[in-house]
Amino acid sequence: MFKKLSILLTLFALVFSFNSSVEAETKSTEPALVKPPKNETVTDLTKAYEVWKNQGIKLVVRDKEGKFVTWNVGRLESWGTKSKWVVRNTKGQFITHASGHVEGWKNGMTRLVLRDSRGRILTHIKIDLTDQGNFYTTAVGLRKLKNKSFLNFVQDSLGDILQEEIKAGQLSKPRALINYLNKYKDKEGAANFKPVIRRIIPLLQSLNSDGTNTRAQQTVEAASELLKAIK
Repeated sequence: MFKKLSILLTLFALVFSFNSSVEAETKSTEPALVKPPKNETVTDLTKAYEVWKNQGIKLVVRDKEGKFVTWNVGRLESWGTKSKWVVRNTKGQFITHASGHVEGWKNGMTRLVLRDSRGRILTHIKIDLTDQGNFYTTAVGLRKLKNKSFLNFVQDSLGDILQEEIKAGQLSKPRALINYLNKYKDKEGAANFKPVIRRIIPLLQSLNSDGTNTRAQQTVEAASELLKAIK
């Protein structure tokens, strides 16, 4: 019976070991590798935290001998201005945490990835903002985002995506975002984009380091003017 239970639980997570005894489980800094929610694709970053927060990830806890101790669920929590993926035991005691970032993988996939402090993957979710409509939906969602606890999470993730685009020499999404914000720069929520704009300006400037990329220069100037205009 126990063997069957172990097999079932490991479908959700790969095993990790504690360096201490069972009683010291809450002090562990060794997180498990876990599978992403099944068939989940994020098309709106402002809803991504809801996917993670509500679904949770099963985390199997074992002692140093590999024996099953318990399982826990990871959820997205707000820590001040940061959003962290936090794993707690059944008593609510902290076990481990991680940060989520958008990564462009060599196989062409774009994933929303959770890594621990050592850079190891906790979980990843497919993200699809290649469609202009999906990107626009995220922009609208960030402007209208009511849950301020997860504001930083969405800002960072959107910035990650734009950063990958600019590094690849693609300016369609940054320019689309600027055009959108110019229409709503006086509206509530426009200020939510200021950290994103500040982040991409240096990258845009690097595209025009030799002064020959007029499109990049125009985008830099438009982004700078936009920052001044947003209250």
